[in-house]
Amino acid sequence: MAMSSSRFSQLLLSTQFVIWVIYGVLAGMGHWPVGVAFGLLASACLLALEASRHIKIKLLDWVLLGYFVLAAIATFVVRSASFPTYSSVIIWVLYAGVSWGSILLGAPFTLQYARESAPPEHWQSPGFIRANQVISRVWSLAFVINIVLVTIALNPRDYPLLSGVLAPILMMAAASIFTSRYTKITRERAPQS
Repeated sequence: MAMSSSRFSQLLLSTQFVIWVIYGVLAGMGHWPVGVAFGLLASACLLALEASRHIKIKLLDWVLLGYFVLAAIATFVVRSASFPTYSSVIIWVLYAGVSWGSILLGAPFTLQYARESAPPEHWQSPGFIRANQVISRVWSLAFVINIVLVTIALNPRDYPLLSGVLAPILMMAAASIFTSRYTKITRERAPQS
């Protein structure tokens, strides 16, 4: 039985999370170049898999690859000693910039995911677009909060593991829970409007 596009997209999002975790573990263990090489290879393979299955590559897929391209250039070409220190800030700045940019351009990034599970006749409805503006703003705000958290974590006295790793993961979990619940509520209200 073939996997639905929506289900496959969820699997890809989970895979992105796994890529970040493996990269973080490798970098945290002092294997920065190995982590960067792994992230670059894994993110490129993920995009190639999407393209081979004729799945539209989404903005956040490009952010994943874009970060690892930057990290690879900083690590292997420029040999920047400071990039690893600020890498977490760079990650969240990229996510925040792309997500807020998509909102400002009138194409909230969550529309790319929502269209995989909603019938095409709903894609242009005001409720569908409004719901994705709200969800995209929540995620964008979470990304900005994570910029603050990982910036605080740059000071070793400010519990870097808590503010730089655990708190951002909890922020992403909160945004995911909000997305799930808000989507359910808007779908339940849609037939009434």
